[in-house]
Amino acid sequence: MIGHRRLGEILVERGLLETALSEALAQQKLQPGLRLGVALVQLGVVSEDDVAEALAAQKGIPYVDPTRVQVDPSLVWRVSRHLAERRQAIPIGPAGDGRIVVAMADPDDREAIRELEFALSAPVQPAVAAPGKLRRAIFRHYSMEPVAERMLSGVAPELRRLTRAPNYLDLDPGAVQSHLQGDSRHVYIDLVNFLLINAIERGASDVHLEPQAEELRVRFRIDGMLREAVRIPRWAQDPLISRLKVLGKMDVAQRRRPQDGKVSASFGERRVELRIATMPSQFGENVVVRILDPRMVQQDLADLGWRREALQTYYRILGNPRGLVLVCGPTGSGKSTTLYATIHRLNREQTSIVTIEDPVEYSLPGITQVQVDEAAGVSFASSIKALMRQDPNVLVIGEIRDPQTAAAATDAATTGHLVLSTLHTSNVVGAVTRLRDLGVPDYMLGTAISGLVAQRLVRRVCPECSVPAEPTPEDWLRLGLKAVELGPEARRAGPGCPYCQYMGYVGRVGIFEILPFSQKLSALIQEGAGEAELWDWIQHESLVTLFGDALRRVQQGHTTMEELGRLVPVADYPRSVVEAALRHSQSERSAAAELERAGELGPAPVPVDAIDLEPLHTEELAAEHAEELPAETAPAAEQAEEPSGDPAVKAGRPTILVVDDAEEIVQLVTMTLEDDYDIRVARDGIEAMNAVTEAHPDLIVLDVMMPRMSGYEVCQALKEFEDTADIPVLFLSARGETAHIKKGFYAGADDYLPKPFDPEELMLRVRALLRRAGWKL
Repeated sequence: MIGHRRLGEILVERGLLETALSEALAQQKLQPGLRLGVALVQLGVVSEDDVAEALAAQKGIPYVDPTRVQVDPSLVWRVSRHLAERRQAIPIGPAGDGRIVVAMADPDDREAIRELEFALSAPVQPAVAAPGKLRRAIFRHYSMEPVAERMLSGVAPELRRLTRAPNYLDLDPGAVQSHLQGDSRHVYIDLVNFLLINAIERGASDVHLEPQAEELRVRFRIDGMLREAVRIPRWAQDPLISRLKVLGKMDVAQRRRPQDGKVSASFGERRVELRIATMPSQFGENVVVRILDPRMVQQDLADLGWRREALQTYYRILGNPRGLVLVCGPTGSGKSTTLYATIHRLNREQTSIVTIEDPVEYSLPGITQVQVDEAAGVSFASSIKALMRQDPNVLVIGEIRDPQTAAAATDAATTGHLVLSTLHTSNVVGAVTRLRDLGVPDYMLGTAISGLVAQRLVRRVCPECSVPAEPTPEDWLRLGLKAVELGPEARRAGPGCPYCQYMGYVGRVGIFEILPFSQKLSALIQEGAGEAELWDWIQHESLVTLFGDALRRVQQGHTTMEELGRLVPVADYPRSVVEAALRHSQSERSAAAELERAGELGPAPVPVDAIDLEPLHTEELAAEHAEELPAETAPAAEQAEEPSGDPAVKAGRPTILVVDDAEEIVQLVTMTLEDDYDIRVARDGIEAMNAVTEAHPDLIVLDVMMPRMSGYEVCQALKEFEDTADIPVLFLSARGETAHIKKGFYAGADDYLPKPFDPEELMLRVRALLRRAGWKL
């Protein structure tokens, strides 16, 4: 009887199983809840299609291949993509009796059926489909093409007129669905919104509308790579582009010269800025819409992908009150993101920060921002000279691209200002050469620059579909390098899946090359050292290059050799530098393997010559076990000794509690102190009080402004209790003016260090506080 036959019996009858059934049943016992079909597919004895067909036969319902049958697009848009992917289901078409056939991986999922019936407003007739084919069908049918075609169907000529430009654009998916249900009065408005909604949902940074001979091609830039999204009929090209020009408040009638504009938009809870630029081309106006997320300016430096040592070095460079700091790399390498994250770190009440930008992309609270306007005589160079009379602490220049700006920036850096800017060069040594080409003399370079950073953004492999794989000989051959072993963590991009939108990669991470300027390096540059000599010095100092950092990411399984070759050309570096990076990666891998082996074998035996063979005196033995002895058996000298007025000397490894709600600060303090101390972390005042009760730390590094309970309140509470009053408290706060410092000491603080801080200074202050508390360090 249908429905009572076992799935395994059906597969056996079809000759698909021989001895594997018992093995799959045994696997089910080991993994409760594992379905037989899934177990058989994992063993590789049957395919997903075989299991789906057998399940359909068992249930007495149809089997469907959703990649081959005709799918009704009018039903697809009624079910959201999120629901389709979550429930592994896609509507196919009407069943003829008022029901709708829905292909499902699990036809017994009653909750999924109820959700689908609610979305479709009709009863559901389940059909069985293989999960893999369902994923492919969902990706295909939820692409933008069918929806765009439906929105443009039946457009009358009178509907091509445009509305006035809105001051604020509301991207509402519900309005698009209303249009598809019959309200077609604003077809081009809804179609533009539809394109922008999809771009934001997919994480695109740009939307490209490119006129072709027969159609308008729309592409999204996702993770730095362009990908075609949809092709739109040529007759819809002009109204669509006109709508975008209206949004950007451009001249709709002007089609023979470039224009640019901007508009703010909201998508649910998200707020974005749209920068719209047009350019005349062979078949019409080419339009690029940049999608700028204001959350970018709130990013912490620690979240960008820095190595711990590199981030510490960068913080140390930023701790200098003067000097020129340059972030180098080609367009799209993340330079602006690093600059904004740096501004976010430096921004505090007592610091004056001024930016000179072209254009001003984000509005930064508490920052003076200057828009370059060459037509009005406001250039980078003239703005720098004018601002010097306004005495800023930090000056941020969008880009150094001409001799006048280079000269003005170096002048500002040598007159007591911290100057941050970007430069289009491949690496840090190239930055020195580029500034020389712009006319900056060597004596100015050596004294003005305090640090150089080069960076790229490499794509991360998809965690769902990537596979462990050592780079092939062909990978090394493309780089022109001899193959070396990178270890078991190295991965290759997979074939793609819904999670990565079938790209094999998801998101990007930064790789960095940082060069702090020492007296020796400054002297070399002032003496006119060329690139070869500078690279020799850098090798001697063991600088981790972009190539070395990218190789580390490949070893860790974060990215691939293809990405390394695409973004970090080996030809940008001397051969000796590349070979040194390869040797370093091999030595690191050998050291890691040695540590792993040591962990498996247990602690290494202590050499005989390291053992102190001198016998212990009786007094030493008694002191060592004094806690285990009764009071009357303790040595008489110890019983008679009067308590000393000096605090007892403490030895060992102190515990430090770090209390801060900013992840960047927590990471920086942890990186600075973790080699010498045990670190505990609390994210707010209440957590801090609980952590003190549980662990009784030896020192507390405490932020002032925190949720639920401020640092002042925490400190006052700790000093009121006898058990915690002796714990040293170091305030670490962005409020560095005298009134706040006094308030901190009135609250009971033992020391106060304003942010941003020099990691070395933090380490010295912590050490001094612990010594004062009786620790022998």
